[in-house]
Amino acid sequence: MRFAILILPIMLMSAAATFAQVRFGVDILIESDYALIRGKRVALVSHAAAQTYRGRSTAEEFAKTNKINLVRLLTPEHGFFGVIEAGKSVEDESLFGVPARSLYGSARRPDSTMLADADVVVVDLQDIGVRSYTFMSTMIEVIDACAQYGKECIVLDRPNPLGGLIVSGGTVDDTLRSFIGRLPIPYVHGCTLGELATMANEEHWLTPVPTRRKQRCSLTVVRCKQWLRSDAWERIDRPWYPTSPNIPSVDAIRGYAIAGVVGELGLWSIGMGTNTPFQIIGAPGLTIDTAIIAALYERGLNCVRARFKPRGGKFSAEVCDGYYLFARPNWRPMEALSLLLWEARRQYPESFPDTLIKTNNGKTLAKALGRSDIITALCQGAPLAKVDALFRRGHDEFLAVRKKYLLYDK
Repeated sequence: MRFAILILPIMLMSAAATFAQVRFGVDILIESDYALIRGKRVALVSHAAAQTYRGRSTAEEFAKTNKINLVRLLTPEHGFFGVIEAGKSVEDESLFGVPARSLYGSARRPDSTMLADADVVVVDLQDIGVRSYTFMSTMIEVIDACAQYGKECIVLDRPNPLGGLIVSGGTVDDTLRSFIGRLPIPYVHGCTLGELATMANEEHWLTPVPTRRKQRCSLTVVRCKQWLRSDAWERIDRPWYPTSPNIPSVDAIRGYAIAGVVGELGLWSIGMGTNTPFQIIGAPGLTIDTAIIAALYERGLNCVRARFKPRGGKFSAEVCDGYYLFARPNWRPMEALSLLLWEARRQYPESFPDTLIKTNNGKTLAKALGRSDIITALCQGAPLAKVDALFRRGHDEFLAVRKKYLLYDK
């Protein structure tokens, strides 16, 4: 084995070992003396979590160098510093002496004025590997805008913190494409943003509106070096910079991949206002079922009973009973989610009326899942096997497409 694996709450920690000197796309660009963009006017799509090997943000590096002219910074959801709550608008500001325009406010896509004075658009975002996290959607909108306005786009690639081997869940139904489900990919897709960018560009996924001509962008991906698909973040010699307020660690990402959708039901706390966001779920007086704990184990999660009092979010300041979730090496996040939603239907049948899909909660849940038939099956009290099967629709077809665009070895 390359390394030993220990089980920790929602994380897989490698044993102390000699780490490969992984270089991200931005590090390769800097080491080349900015060869791809030297002397050009650059619009940069980035945030503080996009760090270079020497511990500065890509935006700061671009602003300080005399090799390029940084004309504009474009920022995603949560703002440049990752401190704005999910869903809250991000305002325009000035950073590092250049204007910073928001792509999560009145606009979700660059307009012609944002790109007009740029020779090239560079994207460097640290994603988390989960479909509903909006950084991927921001990147796709930027690439599509570059195709529309004839701008070259360069994506500086970064590792998927979950690694590149786990692919879990089915694909998004075309009728439910949204900013939290922009591409027809599984919920946990096992790709880097560079791989997704190439896939979307070549598969003509950029523009979902049928009245517009299918477009391709002049796209370059600067690959990472020394990163393997089998390497989760703990195998990379870099600190994790929080990408948003409730993703302070890679532990939280693994929890988000399961509990993020559970939160859309509004039935359970998902650890907001605790020290372990997304890693703990529960509610006041929740019945703890040992059969569910055993079933989750079979789906790659260890669980222990929990009692906690969140300081915010659902059931704030109330004592909750629930589960701590611990990822095992073979964890299967969407199978675990399927079981948890099925269990929620069993314990709270009144919360799953036939009309759920017509409510705001139901519509948001459908967008997060990428399918409405899962909700219909739950409301009808379908057996778990049927719900599981619906969660996998499109999975194998995606794997066949994905294989063509993988940039990294196992």
